[in-house]
Amino acid sequence: MELYEAIFYRKSIRNFSIDKLKEPLMKEVKDICANLDYLNKDLNIKAHVVERGHLIHFLLGKECKIKAPHYIVVTSDEGEDYLENIGFATEKVVLQLTTLGLATCWIESNLKKEDIEEFIDFKGERGADFYEMDLLYNESDELKEKEEQPYIIIAFGFAGKNEDLFRSRKARPNRVQVKDMSKKVERKWNSTLELVRRAPSVKNAQPWFFYGDDRGLNMYENKPKRGTEKMNKVSMGVALRHFDIGCAKYGLEVRYIKKKVKRRRGKEYFISIEYIPKEEPMQDL
Repeated sequence: MELYEAIFYRKSIRNFSIDKLKEPLMKEVKDICANLDYLNKDLNIKAHVVERGHLIHFLLGKECKIKAPHYIVVTSDEGEDYLENIGFATEKVVLQLTTLGLATCWIESNLKKEDIEEFIDFKGERGADFYEMDLLYNESDELKEKEEQPYIIIAFGFAGKNEDLFRSRKARPNRVQVKDMSKKVERKWNSTLELVRRAPSVKNAQPWFFYGDDRGLNMYENKPKRGTEKMNKVSMGVALRHFDIGCAKYGLEVRYIKKKVKRRRGKEYFISIEYIPKEEPMQDL
């Protein structure tokens, strides 16, 4: 199964089997988490595999509504579009786990770094140089930006009894139509935007909106409901990952850039997608 297909088949699982992954499969998960990719290379986004799920159960307490044998804790420092980049990176992990036949569920994290330091080795992953720098800039704003915090938790494992792992390929998720999430968009983008509309989002808000221009598309975030501001931005990154997978599938070469764009009432600009036309082959003279 490719990532493209996983978009259609993947669904959120809330009932997990207690069976744990065998070591070869767990190694595949760890390899996936060790190879994140995202847009802002100045960020330090990490996906930490927590094999002992009971540690997360204990930390979340009564708030732990989704009990799985394993979890992935996604951490990041703060920086430009860090929440969107978290969504962009993490959705690829989720879809990759789907291709392995694993069940997944997104969980917003209310944990702090100090809650998980006992079983996640931040120092070992970042390196000693970062921590010497932290000591030099203790209490500074610069340090706060460098400080990694957990933002997302992904529950994963095998689907529980009587729980279907995949949705039907023909299933129609409760999503807005492409025409209702875009304006003045060329037809070549329609198939890719069809993948975007299938992206999961906080409270199914589907906060993305696309405006076409002569170079490609400008992506905006609809004003979020109170209390969903951070997860709304994560959802934007998830949607952009679906867009990116669609471009690869349909042979659309693009670059993601920031530029001056028109302000839109009730919307916040996120990013622009610039189409790169394929070079036409030279004709023989």
